Amino acid sequence: MAAPEKTQLIEQHLSLVQAIARKLKKTLGARIDYDDLVAYGSKGLVEAADRFDARPGVAFTTFAYYRIRGAMFDGLRTMGWYSRADYARYRAEERANEYLQTHADRPASDEGGATKTADAAETLAAVAQVLSGVAAVHITSLEAASSVADETFAAPDAAIDTGRLGTRVREAITKLPEKERRLMEMYYFEERTLEDAGGALGLSKSWACRLHARAVELLRAAMADAL
Repeated sequence: MAAPEKTQLIEQHLSLVQAIARKLKKTLGARIDYDDLVAYGSKGLVEAADRFDARPGVAFTTFAYYRIRGAMFDGLRTMGWYSRADYARYRAEERANEYLQTHADRPASDEGGATKTADAAETLAAVAQVLSGVAAVHITSLEAASSVADETFAAPDAAIDTGRLGTRVREAITKLPEKERRLMEMYYFEERTLEDAGGALGLSKSWACRLHARAVELLRAAMADAL
């Protein structure tokens, strides 16, 4: 990319850096300095402009968003504000909330759509299934984060069980139907939002939420003895 085009991209998207910094500061708390976030994010924006390939259908805003946000987290980690493990836990909670919200929005109905009243055993079984799904979300989030070394993660001997589960999660994801597999790869391993991942598959956010819930349930079923 020519230097003038790169400079133009950077100047046009400084407001994106500021918007992401404001949102991240609100999420992480007052102790995080807004100006530091903007400085880290600006480095990510420059990197995005360097690497951007202006192919048809590829929006720079989407391309830059994840590099800006990632640069902010990397900067905070360098200063000791936020570890990779902390970020993994935060993302796990965010994804688990999406999964639980999808379940909460579902009507209590059978396969034919008729409402039914579950007895105590059925209710407990349903709760156990959802909790197993939440466990699968957390394990997948931790496995996605573990690809980047972090001294704040548990030592290998302490994390061996999680490592084994992570390997099983990765194997299970490769066996998912195409759309479910791609959504999980984008949402967990490419750090895309659920809405953006769904958009790449031609889905609205609500349908992306449903597809995510289905993918998690398939993972849960594949790992039933481990969860």
